Amino acid sequence: MFGVIEHLIVGHPVLRKSVVRSTRTLIQLSNGSQIIALPCGPDGAGLRGFTAHLVVMDEAAFMPEDVVASVIFPMLATTEGTAIMLSTPWGRDHIFYRSFKNPNYWSQHVRAEQCPRITKEFLEEQRRDIGELRYKMEYEAEFVEDENSFFKQDLIRECTEDYDLIDEDVLTKDEGVSGNYYLGADFGKKVDYSVIALLREEDNDHFRLVFLKQFPLGTPYTDIVAYIHNLNQKFDIIRGYCDQSAIGESLIEEIQQFAPQISGLTFTAKTKQDLLTLLQTRMEQKRLTLPLDRALLTQINEQQYRFSRSPIKPTEKPSETGSIIFYHPKGSHDDQLWALALATYATKEREGEHQLFITKT
Repeated sequence: MFGVIEHLIVGHPVLRKSVVRSTRTLIQLSNGSQIIALPCGPDGAGLRGFTAHLVVMDEAAFMPEDVVASVIFPMLATTEGTAIMLSTPWGRDHIFYRSFKNPNYWSQHVRAEQCPRITKEFLEEQRRDIGELRYKMEYEAEFVEDENSFFKQDLIRECTEDYDLIDEDVLTKDEGVSGNYYLGADFGKKVDYSVIALLREEDNDHFRLVFLKQFPLGTPYTDIVAYIHNLNQKFDIIRGYCDQSAIGESLIEEIQQFAPQISGLTFTAKTKQDLLTLLQTRMEQKRLTLPLDRALLTQINEQQYRFSRSPIKPTEKPSETGSIIFYHPKGSHDDQLWALALATYATKEREGEHQLFITKT
C-alpha cells in the first residue's frame, strides 16, 4: 500500500516537487504533512508515540484487537481523527466484524463483481477453481466459515503475526543460520504440491514458522531430496518428518544418509488425526506463531473433518472406523498445512510428550 501511495506522489507533478524527504517507510511533504508506514507486530509496540489525523489499518481482521483498542484509537484522541479498517473478512470474534455491523460506523461492503477491472470470466473461473466457500470470502467479502472446519478462523488469527519468512536465498550463502529448527516435508503427487516447512524454536517452548517452500507441480522427488540436503547444511535441524506415503522407504533412506534425524511417516487416518490434533493443541496453547500468509491460513481453515463410525467409502479400511477423517474442498489444496503439521509433530519428541486426544462431539 505504501508503494502505491509513493507511486501516486511521484507521478503527480505538484506532489512530486513537494517531497522533502523519502525513505522506505516515510514520505514528508513541504506543507508539514507526512505519511508513515509501520508494521503492527504482535503488540503494536512500534506504533506507539504517534498522533494522527488518519489511520489506515490494512488487513484489519488480522490485527490483534488490543492493538486497535489500546494503541490505534488513542492516536486519534486529540486530533478527532479518522480510523479506516480494510480487510477481507476473517472470523467474527473481533473488533473488525463488530465495527462492520455497528450502525454508528460507516461501512462499505464491496464485492469483486462491482470492480470494473475484474472480468466476469475471471470470477467464474475462480469460483470453479477455489470452491464456493472460499470464493464467497475472497471475492464476495462474506463472513463465512464451514461448520466442519477443524481449525476455526478466530483460533488461526490468534496465532498470526505480520512478519517475513526467511528467504531461500540463504541457501546460496556460505554461513549457516543460527537456532534450532524442526522440518516437515509433504511430498505431492501429480495434482498435489510438494512443500517443506521449518519451525524455529524460541523461548518458553514456543515455535515460529520461519521457512515455507512450495515446489512447482511435477517437481521430481530427487530435486526435493537435494533441497532438503541443502537445508540440512544451512540449518541446525533437530528433528524432522517427511510424508512417506507418496515416496516410499527408499527415498527416506536416502534422506537419512545425510540427515539421520529426519524420519518418514506414512499417512493413515490415525496418523493424520495425531498430526492435526497436536497442531491444534499447539495453537490453542499459543505456542505456535504463523505468518500473515493468506494461502497458508486459508489451507488451515479449509481443512474439514467428519467422524467415521463405519466405513463410508470403499477405500476406507475397517481400522479407520471410529476415527476422524480429514478432507478439503474440491479445487483447494492442503499441502502447506500438512508440511506445517509434520514440522510441529517433529517438536513433540523433543519434549517427550505423551499423546492425549479428546474426541469432539
